Amino acid sequence: MDLKGKLSVVKFGGSLLDPRGKNIPTLLKRIRELKNRYDLGPIVVLSAPNGFTDKLIGAGESYSQSKPVSIDSIFSSYEGIAKTFVKGRYLKQLLSELVNYRDETYEVLTSINKRFHGNAKAKVLTSGGELPFSVLVKYIMRANGLNACHISKEHWPVVTDDNFENATPLYETSKKRINYLIEPLEEGKVVSQAGFLGVTSDGLETILGRGGSDLTAVFISCLLQKRYEVETLLFKGVSVQSADPLIVGGQKTEHVTSLSYNEAQKASIMGMKIVQGIATATARRFKQPIKLVPIHDPARFTVIRSEGASGEIVKCVTGKSGCAILSMNDEKSRSLEDSLRIWESRNDFLDLGTETLETGKRIRDFLFLDSDFIRKNEERLKGFDENLTIEYGIGVVTLIGDRMKGSPGVASIAIGAMPDINIKRGIFAPHTSQIILVIEEKNVEATVAAIHLKREKMNRLR
Repeated sequence: MDLKGKLSVVKFGGSLLDPRGKNIPTLLKRIRELKNRYDLGPIVVLSAPNGFTDKLIGAGESYSQSKPVSIDSIFSSYEGIAKTFVKGRYLKQLLSELVNYRDETYEVLTSINKRFHGNAKAKVLTSGGELPFSVLVKYIMRANGLNACHISKEHWPVVTDDNFENATPLYETSKKRINYLIEPLEEGKVVSQAGFLGVTSDGLETILGRGGSDLTAVFISCLLQKRYEVETLLFKGVSVQSADPLIVGGQKTEHVTSLSYNEAQKASIMGMKIVQGIATATARRFKQPIKLVPIHDPARFTVIRSEGASGEIVKCVTGKSGCAILSMNDEKSRSLEDSLRIWESRNDFLDLGTETLETGKRIRDFLFLDSDFIRKNEERLKGFDENLTIEYGIGVVTLIGDRMKGSPGVASIAIGAMPDINIKRGIFAPHTSQIILVIEEKNVEATVAAIHLKREKMNRLR
């Protein structure tokens, strides 16, 4: 295949982007480095600044209850960043565009009737978040000598299905729009691209689920990989470590240099939040490697690809609080599982198996990783089994590593590291690259620290 040059697609997450633009100089530095290193681009995918999406959700829910609230603070932040980093005619143009986005966001908010969902929610979140911020960054780049552009919604390259709040990008349909990316790239421009946003084939806004800017960057990379040699970089605040340094106290953590797609997906679901799950699945489907890059120390990156190159048996230990165990009649559980997996596309729960009581009744247990979902939907869930029970206050600690399946003894070392902690359930499935210990959430941090302390011993197993 004759590829037409090297291209980088880079994403800057919301945690790096505060309301005052603290990291803007570093962001510009990284963009310049990539501009000089690659033949084309970069395409810069941007999340909304930290906390803005939650503020917009709060505003939408308030309007749905006929209690209007102001979102002026969001646009005041944009204006403050603009006046700090943009001058002259560019500033005038930018401020005018920001006013248009503010007015558009308020127009949608005032049209909300009882429910904040669907296309209205997608429009509020993106017109108040990713779209104005990506336009803001375009003008900041221009003001600093970079030839930058922005893709309009009419030419949006990420076309999705009609699942407005958790949309799936459609590869073949989106591929018909890649010329809107190719043309500015081959004119030598940097593209400032809003993350999170998709459009249906008839032009209605959708959003790509929580963490959806990851998917934007990965999907655009996949769209362009048959034309260019594409590198996907997701910038983060810190490098990927063998455990959260804040949890394991004074222990030394190790930089994880590589993860397989499988390891990355499991680690993210179970608490590390490395990359959005569907973004990893998309990268795996198209065999597109992903680099996770700390913004202040880009040499300490982590590569996600088909096979994790490093040889550790246990790559990392992660913990997650806020879980719940739901127990219900086994026969009735089938309908619930189908509803959640097929109709709501939820994958944040695990089957803990069934047991037969002395009465002969079979009970099936599920581990839900999001207890808030259970709390909000208790009545609806009881529609499947009015006698179901829910145990809150649950946490999980998970060991991650593809090589565990060929290294017996990991589980016994992990359990031996925590003799005083009650294990409610254990999912000992190293063939799935994970060992999961279900415990009380108050013990999550102590358990992660205790097991991580034994990681070196586990990695000596053969």
